[in-house]
Amino acid sequence: MTPSEILEQFGPREAMEYDVVVVGGGPAGLSTAIRLKQLSAQKGQDISVVVLEKGSQPGAHILSGAVMDPKALTELFPDWKELGAP
Repeated sequence: MTPSEILEQFGPREAMEYDVVVVGGGPAGLSTAIRLKQLSAQKGQDISVVVLEKGSQPGAHILSGAVMDPKALTELFPDWKELGAP
């Protein structure tokens, strides 16, 4: 099929614009996205951030073991326990 035939049959591709695109939904990618949103909120700005993950859910490709030092979580969300996080 030619590009024009594809366009005619399926229509144009969907597109969305973001200020920041983070590739990878592991701990570093999620922390980056969270921190960027926190910093923009502190400055009274609203930025759009998207995390692209090839797995079925964020963190799907990291090593499993369910062990995490909560220090990093506490740095991002000092009140995570009060918010009811597991």
